[in-house]
Amino acid sequence: MAERFLADEAATEDLGEALARLTPPGGTWLLQGELGAGKTTWTRGFLRGLGGDPEAVASPTYAVLHRYETPAGHLYHLDLFRPGPEGAWSLGLEESLGPQDRLVVEWAGDRGPWPTPWVGRLTLTPCADGRQAEWTLPDEGQAP
Repeated sequence: MAERFLADEAATEDLGEALARLTPPGGTWLLQGELGAGKTTWTRGFLRGLGGDPEAVASPTYAVLHRYETPAGHLYHLDLFRPGPEGAWSLGLEESLGPQDRLVVEWAGDRGPWPTPWVGRLTLTPCADGRQAEWTLPDEGQAP
């Protein structure tokens, strides 16, 4: 497990960008953290790391799912707060994801099935004047 203190939104986006570079095509990230912990902020940086437009990222809480174009495939940004962890599969998501696409899931829980064996996990916890990030990569790769 790796961890880092993130002092502000810019640091949170920077971590997302760095972790995007470590995420292979088909990779999935499961995000945990209370409301306002920075999950969507992290996703903006993640999209930037894939070459997409971070300004396009919006919280998927009410839409449940957003799809963003990147030069490396699509980024699917899913929020399971309202539908619950099993709700992803009622959307037909597994039929939409291509082999080059990546998936970021807020409020994922620990249950899948996730579309590929590569699943990273990130927890964001507010602390002091920022947030603490803790993450694991499936192969325990090097921390950025």
